[in-house]
Amino acid sequence: MLYRVFLTLIAALMLSVTVPVTGQARLVDDSAKGEVDEGAFSEAQKANVKVLDAMLGIIRNGFYDKKYGGHDLKEMRGRYLKRCADAAPGNALHAVLRELLGEFKVSHLGIVDQHAYDNHFAPEMDNTLRRQVGFDITELTTGEFFVTDLLTGGPADKAGIKRGDRVHKIAGKPVAESDLLVDAGGDPGLPNQHPHYFLKNPADGGALLVELQRSADSEERLTISVEPGEINMIAASRNSVTIIEHEGRKFGYIRFWHFLHHGMSSALKRALKKQWQLCDGIIIDLRGRGGSVDVMNACFSPFGAPPPMVRFPGGRGSQQDYGMPKWERPVVALQDSGSRSAKELYAHNWKWLKLGPLVGESTPGAVLGSTFTQLPDGSYLIYPAQNVRNLSYGQVELEGNPVEPTHPVKDNIRYAAGVDTIKEAGVKILHELVKDNPKPELPKSDHKAAEEEF
Repeated sequence: MLYRVFLTLIAALMLSVTVPVTGQARLVDDSAKGEVDEGAFSEAQKANVKVLDAMLGIIRNGFYDKKYGGHDLKEMRGRYLKRCADAAPGNALHAVLRELLGEFKVSHLGIVDQHAYDNHFAPEMDNTLRRQVGFDITELTTGEFFVTDLLTGGPADKAGIKRGDRVHKIAGKPVAESDLLVDAGGDPGLPNQHPHYFLKNPADGGALLVELQRSADSEERLTISVEPGEINMIAASRNSVTIIEHEGRKFGYIRFWHFLHHGMSSALKRALKKQWQLCDGIIIDLRGRGGSVDVMNACFSPFGAPPPMVRFPGGRGSQQDYGMPKWERPVVALQDSGSRSAKELYAHNWKWLKLGPLVGESTPGAVLGSTFTQLPDGSYLIYPAQNVRNLSYGQVELEGNPVEPTHPVKDNIRYAAGVDTIKEAGVKILHELVKDNPKPELPKSDHKAAEEEF
């Protein structure tokens, strides 16, 4: 769903980098001729302007489109200068900056709070754990907040919080008044988005009390205590590896929360070689963030050949051996309107090669190679550094062009009580593909190895 379009991690460039702001001086010099007397600004105002200028300088030097979507960066600076200068530091300033970025109308261009980056983005790139509650909330309609992302095996999952629960209070305060909410960023240039939030741990280091409502037909409130624990999305993906039994058949399942780290391909490789040997089919869940090309292609390669990789502009593409086991039985992929970036490339290539059904909702069409740079106030600018159409079969332009599912299914999130309509549909569709197939058996070599071990 589009409430998860905040998940704007990297499609092609994996590392956070710092870009020299060589265009900044010209932006400042030219705007100084305007009506605003910057010399009269207070130190706080100047600090805000420094953030604005750093952001525009990064765009000038690193933005993938050197025509900047037809925008004049100096003119934009002039229009936003006074508003940025007068805003309170932090959230208020970031709101003005996001409005400016929204004018570009592209994906992967936004402001990420430092706490959000340090605790929810960076750990996914180097596979470090952070102490967190393990769920996010989204304001789907004004004043109505729902649990939309729940890390498998994380603290909130273990405590009994369910996907689709409506959250009324956080640590005793109405959600909208809570100081534990952290704006998760988002793509201000994309339409139909909903505010999405990470949650900080309680300041006293104790448990987080969450008051929620599970059913739309009942006003009954539940209060659940969540003790923060060490978790990240890589661990949640490993935890998601399961076997679903349905009408006498066994289906392997994995949820790729992102493709940022080879912990994802390692989890898939282990499942293919061990847990899923006797499975009739597999469900690959592509809902969530993007990631790096290498991880995406490694996770694609058991099912089909990724497009040849072009390592430098003008170079010839070449296939890479990712050392992954091959899977020859039926497989289904799941997506929704939050499956973005590398997930959309994966889904497009999946569909192009006709590897299996693609179940769920249309993707958002948010496919640009992006990276992060820190701004002077500690926040981060995520910005698109390149177009990645060469990574799609047919060189298809996916930015602004959603990948449509072969089997449309709506994700009913409100008051879902943990029910996952897309996943349930995927199970039924996969069953139709395998119901008449003979049940798989272990290869003779595996039987022999098992006997020798015994």
